Amino acid sequence: MIIASWNVNSIKVRLPNVLKYLDDHKPDVLVLQETKVVDDVFPVEPLIAKGYHSIYCGQKTYNGVAILTKNKPTSFDINPVYINKEEMRSIMVVYDNVTILNVYVVNGKSIDSDKYQYKLEWLQSLYEYASTIISKTDRFIILGDFNIAPTDDDVPDPQGCKDQILCSTAERQSLKKITDLGLFDLFNNFNFPKNTYTWWDYRAGCFHRDIGYRIDLILASKYIADKCTDYIIDKDTRHKSWCPEEPRTSDHAPVRIII
Repeated sequence: MIIASWNVNSIKVRLPNVLKYLDDHKPDVLVLQETKVVDDVFPVEPLIAKGYHSIYCGQKTYNGVAILTKNKPTSFDINPVYINKEEMRSIMVVYDNVTILNVYVVNGKSIDSDKYQYKLEWLQSLYEYASTIISKTDRFIILGDFNIAPTDDDVPDPQGCKDQILCSTAERQSLKKITDLGLFDLFNNFNFPKNTYTWWDYRAGCFHRDIGYRIDLILASKYIADKCTDYIIDKDTRHKSWCPEEPRTSDHAPVRIII
């Protein structure tokens, strides 16, 4: 089974890219973050034409998540992780006996802002929900845009990033608290070099200079980790030439596992 995650930074803009990705890689499950559309205009029909069911929850301009599946999920839960119910940041599905939770974690802006404290509260909500799920099943995956670089190896300048947003001690401790439930960052099971990234700022030529962060993560229970045979970061999608129909690429690359 192929399971992938992609922060598309607007499904309205990036629909051609998503359709190409489905054609190229044929994931069984593709979870999306930052869809940025209300539910009434989510592009259900083009995805059906590609053979995918859609479960989604969105809001205008901000946030929004979706899960695309080849077959209909056994069950789903819309926005189960939240502080503010108006913010659409999570969806859970049960697919082929695997519980899959798609998350778009709060960015936090800066460590001296109210949004940073809100982020830590949201991560606590994620911990509590994950605790409930993991007590019921050993087939569990949390994936998405975590807006946290887990270690100094996941940032371009550890000293410059120290105690900054995405890299602060409290954020990393919140993430570790979640993995300590019995979840594994599957990236670490494979031989990636240091400074392997999934997100590059649009500004200052960061992608071409390879100045990025690894913030798109796939966490999984031991059962899933033991069955995972490959982990791929589809960096080619970040090139404008990858999808000539829509060269305005997302600032994130998809991450993909095979189990």
